Amino acid sequence: MSDAKMETVIDDQVQSGGPQAQAARQVEELRADVDTIDAAVVAMLAERFRVTHRIGLLKAQAGFASADMRRESAQIAALRDKADDYGLDPDLAEAYLHLVADAAKRDHERLADQANSH
Repeated sequence: MSDAKMETVIDDQVQSGGPQAQAARQVEELRADVDTIDAAVVAMLAERFRVTHRIGLLKAQAGFASADMRRESAQIAALRDKADDYGLDPDLAEAYLHLVADAAKRDHERLADQANSH
């Protein structure tokens, strides 16, 4: 059976006390670390969007475009390099940047629309 079809319930393995219980306990501990990291990432994303929202307000007030492709290209290159430095797949770093930059641009466009309607 392929890994895609198989499922191991780690909690069950820990409770069983069988030969895989030690590995299951280690997986649980590492999962707790992942949960802590995920919570920190979400907190950082929230802070990032608070800052980009302020940028969007300033852009809307000044009549600037919501997108700055030169900056975005530079950021992609910088994050790809940083990801490589950390041993992270640069494609993942670029996908992250596209995700958050697109969300920020949508917010900036909404703010510009509001500014133009007043």
